[in-house]
Amino acid sequence: MSEPAPSCSQIVEIQITSKRRRTAVRAVRRSDRQLLWQLLFDSAEDALEFATHCRASEQPVTAHKACELAR
Repeated sequence: MSEPAPSCSQIVEIQITSKRRRTAVRAVRRSDRQLLWQLLFDSAEDALEFATHCRASEQPVTAHKACELAR
């Protein structure tokens, strides 16, 4: 059996954006565009690696988990 599809309120986008001289990876809830968490990285390569890991995760990455992963 397949699992039920997540509702729109559960779908989170992982975005990479430029913030001054740093690169931000952030999670935004798709339904209302609410920013859930944001981490800043010194290099775009580090940000891309982190974002790729978050996107590949089967479970949504919470703010707490994002901070743990960034260590």
